[in-house]
Amino acid sequence: MKLRYMKTFLKDAETMWRKDGKETLKVITQDLRELLYDAEDIIADCQILFNKEKHKGHLPNFMSYFSPQLLKSRHKITKRLKVTNQEIDKVKERMRSYLAMSPATITSIGESSKSRPLSYAILMEETDIVGLTEKLIEIENLILEADGSPIVIGIVGMGGIGKTTLAQIICNRDTIKHSFKCIIFETISQLCELEDLLKRMLTKMNVGEECLKGKEVVDLLSTLRSKLDDEKYLVVLDDVWENEMSWWNSLKTALPKRNGGCVIVTTRNEDVAKSMGAIDRHINRPQILSDDDSWSLFTKIAFARDGGRCPNYDLESIGKEIVVRCGGLPLAIKVVGGMMLGKGDSVYEWRRIAQHLKEEMVQKKKDEPLMLSLGLSYEELPPYLKPCLICFSMLPEDYSITVVDIVHWWIGEGFVLGSKRKTAFEIGKECVAELVNRCVLIGDKKVEVSGHLRKVKIHDIVRDMIIKIARDENFTHLDERGRPELTVQSRRMGLFSNGIIKSTERPELKKSTIESKLRTLWALDMGKEDVLSKNMELCKLKRLRVLSVSFKKYLKDDDVMKDWLDGIASLLHLVYLKIENCGLTNLPDSVGNLHNLQILCLSNWYFLKMLPPTITKLDKLTSFDINGCRRLECMPDGIERLSRLERLIGFLPTISSHKNTARILHLKNLDQLRELTIRLENPNNMVEGELKVLSELQNLRLLAIRFFYADADADATDAAADAAALVSKVNHQLSPLRNVEELYLGFYPGESTPIWLNATTFPNLQFLVLFGGDNIKHMDPGFWEKEHGVWKIEGVYLRWLHRFEEKRERFHEAFPSLKTLRWIGMAEN
Repeated sequence: MKLRYMKTFLKDAETMWRKDGKETLKVITQDLRELLYDAEDIIADCQILFNKEKHKGHLPNFMSYFSPQLLKSRHKITKRLKVTNQEIDKVKERMRSYLAMSPATITSIGESSKSRPLSYAILMEETDIVGLTEKLIEIENLILEADGSPIVIGIVGMGGIGKTTLAQIICNRDTIKHSFKCIIFETISQLCELEDLLKRMLTKMNVGEECLKGKEVVDLLSTLRSKLDDEKYLVVLDDVWENEMSWWNSLKTALPKRNGGCVIVTTRNEDVAKSMGAIDRHINRPQILSDDDSWSLFTKIAFARDGGRCPNYDLESIGKEIVVRCGGLPLAIKVVGGMMLGKGDSVYEWRRIAQHLKEEMVQKKKDEPLMLSLGLSYEELPPYLKPCLICFSMLPEDYSITVVDIVHWWIGEGFVLGSKRKTAFEIGKECVAELVNRCVLIGDKKVEVSGHLRKVKIHDIVRDMIIKIARDENFTHLDERGRPELTVQSRRMGLFSNGIIKSTERPELKKSTIESKLRTLWALDMGKEDVLSKNMELCKLKRLRVLSVSFKKYLKDDDVMKDWLDGIASLLHLVYLKIENCGLTNLPDSVGNLHNLQILCLSNWYFLKMLPPTITKLDKLTSFDINGCRRLECMPDGIERLSRLERLIGFLPTISSHKNTARILHLKNLDQLRELTIRLENPNNMVEGELKVLSELQNLRLLAIRFFYADADADATDAAADAAALVSKVNHQLSPLRNVEELYLGFYPGESTPIWLNATTFPNLQFLVLFGGDNIKHMDPGFWEKEHGVWKIEGVYLRWLHRFEEKRERFHEAFPSLKTLRWIGMAEN
């Protein structure tokens, strides 16, 4: 009870400190936060002790409660808890001198809103064009007039004015796409590394990673020149800073001097654009929006529920007063509009915000409408969203993170919890949508088939703001340039060596106790030297709850990696574990000791052959992802014991005469599954009609089945026989899967789709994806028959079905709700 009370007290005190700016209150809240962290660690230790005894089988034995070892551990925990409680009481006494109100009467700004947030992201691309039409036409004409020697066009203006938006819209114009065969958009961070920039550019030009490995900068420049030599190209270099520009002097030597090429530079400094070759006539300066354009942009966001129209005069009057405070800056208007979207039609809430903006502008920030808008938008966030947003302070500049990864991170930290009605993962995705709708996160243009966001990132100016907040709250420690640094109080750490952020030195340990407080370690593109560094010694990171490590492609130094992974056994607090691109063939048995683990992701372990049987002891596991483990031979028996699983990605069923392995039949006990992807690559690994068990998974929302595709070296006759055998075993009617909304079928070996692909089996299917292979020619006749019911499908995606003979028109006729039909990499019929 005291812990919950003090958490509420802390939230209110932080809000008051940011409003009043009292340095003493800031120090006190920092002290209290550290004590709360310590208290949470003690409680977690109690849970670990309980789990340890439970899995040893001691709990049923009354006498085990009085074992010397257990009593000693409990005594230590009790002593630590007593000391922490005493320290909390001292801080409370000090706080009373600075808080006029009692915590019970303090109401956090933002908590008074009763409006229910939208659970999905509103993709408001039409808002991007507001006020930019004239500038868009000017730049488009400049680009299209270019002929012969390349030109440099500068888009110059203050942060938040819309430079990046303007450049993105230009690249997506049909006239530009038709005129340029090669369009490359790259964001230039403050710490630009030429080698990494060149590799990113070449990757976007379909140059394989293997071709780039080990190449020097001079070779990369030569490759880029040869790729562009016969192309009319458009290169956008976004957000260029006035720092050292030697990278540009080298890059421009690789840009051919003919073919009508064009470079667009967006920057806050006009001198930067000129130094890169933009003449005055080619410099475009977006202006602040007019009052009418400002109001138009605001209404599209704030009144998205009402189709972008203000529902009544009172809100219009107050809204226009709010918009004036944004100073015509598009980013400020978007952020404030997103904030007001969450207020609904409450005139009281709208007036409160308008008055607050007015007071702040008068008191101290009349010349900073953008930062005022961003700061208020953060304060108005519900308490559960604030730590979710601050997580982005740890990520590199302009880094896009998948929605799955960020939600798993939040779950691991305990920022997002499940409820009786929804899983933690579902609630986490709603949090992402709410942050996007509030315009503090940017949704990637490439969305999932279902229309849900795939990746998100944060605007660099918003990132600057939350980095400051993260420093103030000791959320993570960053130097003056926003790079991670390790201190005694560090609770979260990001390590990035992939060029997005590149430190000249790794932070080194001063004491072995420093890392013991780390709760989160997020590492990207790690190499052997990183694994060997003191910062990555897992045995010292015993407080970790979140560990996400992505290695350079298939790091395979067996001795180094095995020694490093052995340290997993000590991470008993771990909730989220993701290890990507590991080159080992086995996972250590000790992973079975992680009884708090809820999320396990082992994606792209290309050489992984076996999973330890101990994995089936992870009875709290809700998400298990082994996607991309192409050489996995089988999964251990006992998968049905993981009864809390909600996501199972990459399930490989097998039937073996000499060992117990997981089969499709075992899935029937996993009644909490929401997402399931299965690999059916061998007809000998399932029995006829075994897929019928899927009908028992009543909570299943997404089903993906990827069938085998023949190896290039395989005998054609054997491959054909295997394909026929597999079709025979899966081509049986299924009982209805009533809740499945998304279905993915890949590399199906039959000439027509399975007979169970019909409206009776999938009465609520909304999105269908068929992809890969040279087999499918037709949809099964039952797919079209009205006697199976009316399809509710909204989207159909067909990819790389090279022999497909069905007509587009037939899909439109069969699906009355169809909104999207895409044929990708296929001939039109």
